[in-house]
Amino acid sequence: MRRFLLLILLVAFGCVATVAAGGITLSTGQSDYTVQVGEEVTIPIAVENRLGGDITGVLTQSVRFVPEGGDPATRTQSRPLTLFWDTREVAVSAGTAAEPGTFFFEIAFEYGDGPRTRVALPEIRVHVVQSPTEQTDQPNRQVSSVSSVSTSSGPGGPQQGASASSPGKLPSQMPQDMGSLQDQAAREHDRMQALRSALLAGLEEDPVVREIHAILTSHGYARAATTIDPTGEDTGTFVFGYRGGSGETIRVGGLVANGTAAYAAYATDRSLVVPAALPANETYRRFAGDLADDGFFPVSAAVNATVGATFVSVGFADSQNRTARIIATLAGGEVQAVDIEEPPDLFPLAGAGALCIVLLIAYLVRRGAPKTLEPPVSLVPGDPRGEALRLLDDARREFDRGDRKEAYGTAGRALRSYVSSAYGTGAELADGDVLRLLEESGRETVVATSILGQCAAVSYAGSLPLDEGFRAVIQEIEAFIRQN
Repeated sequence: MRRFLLLILLVAFGCVATVAAGGITLSTGQSDYTVQVGEEVTIPIAVENRLGGDITGVLTQSVRFVPEGGDPATRTQSRPLTLFWDTREVAVSAGTAAEPGTFFFEIAFEYGDGPRTRVALPEIRVHVVQSPTEQTDQPNRQVSSVSSVSTSSGPGGPQQGASASSPGKLPSQMPQDMGSLQDQAAREHDRMQALRSALLAGLEEDPVVREIHAILTSHGYARAATTIDPTGEDTGTFVFGYRGGSGETIRVGGLVANGTAAYAAYATDRSLVVPAALPANETYRRFAGDLADDGFFPVSAAVNATVGATFVSVGFADSQNRTARIIATLAGGEVQAVDIEEPPDLFPLAGAGALCIVLLIAYLVRRGAPKTLEPPVSLVPGDPRGEALRLLDDARREFDRGDRKEAYGTAGRALRSYVSSAYGTGAELADGDVLRLLEESGRETVVATSILGQCAAVSYAGSLPLDEGFRAVIQEIEAFIRQN
């Protein structure tokens, strides 16, 4: 019998360990708190992120306040929240209470792609009292820590959370405990501020960032906004906002790895905001002249500066909404390679299409039209994300066996495939069509522009592939797929 009970305990422990091995866990030190009238009602929540990366989701808090001898009031608030891999604590607040009563908190965090995972805390109570004397006059209320339960949102809805008991504390101890947790939150805030300051100081002197800054300032732009988002001691992302003389803006986005900028990139509908060396290049002028002769005019530009090279893409369009682009690679301020992506000639395609129609009619007349038509096959694959990740695996294998130009091309194809399948019909798209589709879907295009520019610079323009650069491109595409 003892061996049987031991076996049951081991199995139960194994199940618990499996559940706790991954996911997001939220917990608080207590289930009951006490504050005085007029004090800020803030609950610090400990976070444990075992997913190994940054997770973006929605934090929802439902607050019900029941005053003594009055009518209860309820409000619900939701806000997007990113739990970084090193996030240890977040705080939720209900403001202040002007009279004694009790706040009832219900807090949940949802993340992931359908079905979404819901992490819910059991109900938390905050008692608002008139004076410290009332705290000691209340009956000894046993309080316990509470921890979340992760559930997948399904037809039956999320399950109720459970609480884990811990030794109780007297109500008179609660304000001190809450103050200690608030001090921890303040220290974490100060730590993040220090990380932001350190990253910004390094970026101000970083050659990649300085190159982009020099390009924009030479065209009359000035930096107007700065956002630094640390993900570690020397890693994170940044966005710099630049404003022109007539009020137009350009957003520069980038990634910090190992204390330096891996890249800094921007996209704009002002085609001439590019390094001065490009419009002066003879090959560029010849390509641009040929496009002008065919009725094309410049409409956009994208620049991506990396440690080894700067990639520039100038977009062109005509009155029939056909697109073309000129791609260039620069190093040390000098143009190293220039290539052109011309639109397909529509006249041969139209002739071929007409010929196919004539042959199809002749075939149907001879064989007889079918009685039933087969339903059209959707171009969108069943799993856009899975297909894109499969292409990234193919790109890695190509890179490892030395086919590096092809690897960059396959990586770019993975991003184009995902965007086309997730936001369009799944048809093969050119880079310009991908960016236009993202804009029409209300998505940010800076990262996609940077990725496609790097891939095109190697696969089309013949730039030298870099080991670190390729790994960074793969990571950026994977992050883009997870976040969009």
